[in-house]
Amino acid sequence: DQSKRIAERAQKESDGDDDTSIDRCFELLLGRSPNQTERAACRELAEQESLSFVCRALVNTNEFAFTP
Repeated sequence: DQSKRIAERAQKESDGDDDTSIDRCFELLLGRSPNQTERAACRELAEQESLSFVCRALVNTNEFAFTP
């Protein structure tokens, strides 16, 4: 449920632009911007699944677990 809420917030704050939404998800969850490879992979995942699925994947990363 939280992944869905974060994805909705990111889309709202980026006026629905896919790349900006992905950037916003990274900023909200990891405190940084994605590199080009990460953005491309997340764009593909969002197209196949959803932006909330991307958020869930970011939450499940080791980097998220150790974000200060």
